[in-house]
Amino acid sequence: MGTGQAGSALVDEVFAHEGIRIEAAPLALNSTVRDLENLSNIDDDEWIGVSETDGLVPGTQAGFEEVVTGGFGRRPRRANDVMERHGRQLVPMLEERFGEEGNVPFAFVFLGLGGGTGCGIAPHVVDAIRRYAAGDVKVIAVAVVPNTQESVHVRDDEEETISAGRQASNAVYGLDRLEETVDGVLLVDNQRLGYEDSAEGRFAEYNEYVAGSVVDLVSGPVVERIDPGEYDEIDAPIIDIQDIVTSLSFGAGPDGEPGYGTIGRSIEMTKSLPGYFLPFIGDQQVDAAELAYLAQAKQSVDDVTFGDAKKAIGHVRAPRQYIADPEYRIDISEVRRRLNEHCSEVNLGMVPTSRNLVSCTTVYTFERTDLDRIREIEEIAETYEAA
Repeated sequence: MGTGQAGSALVDEVFAHEGIRIEAAPLALNSTVRDLENLSNIDDDEWIGVSETDGLVPGTQAGFEEVVTGGFGRRPRRANDVMERHGRQLVPMLEERFGEEGNVPFAFVFLGLGGGTGCGIAPHVVDAIRRYAAGDVKVIAVAVVPNTQESVHVRDDEEETISAGRQASNAVYGLDRLEETVDGVLLVDNQRLGYEDSAEGRFAEYNEYVAGSVVDLVSGPVVERIDPGEYDEIDAPIIDIQDIVTSLSFGAGPDGEPGYGTIGRSIEMTKSLPGYFLPFIGDQQVDAAELAYLAQAKQSVDDVTFGDAKKAIGHVRAPRQYIADPEYRIDISEVRRRLNEHCSEVNLGMVPTSRNLVSCTTVYTFERTDLDRIREIEEIAETYEAA
């Protein structure tokens, strides 16, 4: 589920990956038709508009573009008010799209924390998913943290400059409400791009990186039409989504609390350039320790103290010979060793892939109070609200 501009753009990138629809289905909710029309992989029958005047509007409804136009001006409380009035419409819309009382074991809700729509409606979307699923559905939020180094200039119906303090205030408002509804939170920090001169042009690449990380983490061998039973040589279990939920949460049931995860991914090609044109040549060794190091260095939140992590998960995808052939086999224990350097509770898996690359995706899970970046945002928000 993509909510708002940032969340829907990320889900759109997730569904750019071939095969992901075997295991998952998308839906995008937004208050501005222009943003929905920019999506490439989510069709209008998978859109829901959020309108102050008309409530929730199916993307195929006649006149959709006339009522889903305004946005919420980076004011999440306005979006929340609309959902409090009209949120009950969402469950029957889910039933119409996916069938009555869906057996949905897991859901991912993507949102931006600095804006209005996603930040305001995401908790209502989670509540609707739980009512629709009619069971013990696990929900993970993938939340984009705004750059709070400087103001941002936006153009909706009218040009406006949004201060760093206001974005921070929105983020705290969004996180506080998410904690009451989700089982875990994966954080994606836009400030990772804030240090680059060309940051504005890099958001598409960043979205691709984050989407690729999520896809590698959640998509099992079914997506690549591979029978894991053919890979008896795998010395690590296959990670499933329940493992991800367990790694991103503390405790179970109503007394459980969501954890805050950072995600990172490294890739190494398994063939040299000639190997892509001539079969059986050009295979390259892959250094597992380097893979794990790069995945850690590319975490989606800046300046985390890995020693504060309470849990970690590692997921390696590799072609058959890098699992079975003694000459090329990846030393998966090196990935485990790096994760264990920082925390004792580690979940590690390895999945075969038909692609000519090896990827290593890692998630480190923290309590909210152990993330300096969240404390920084809270301090900026407190200063803004006191002014």
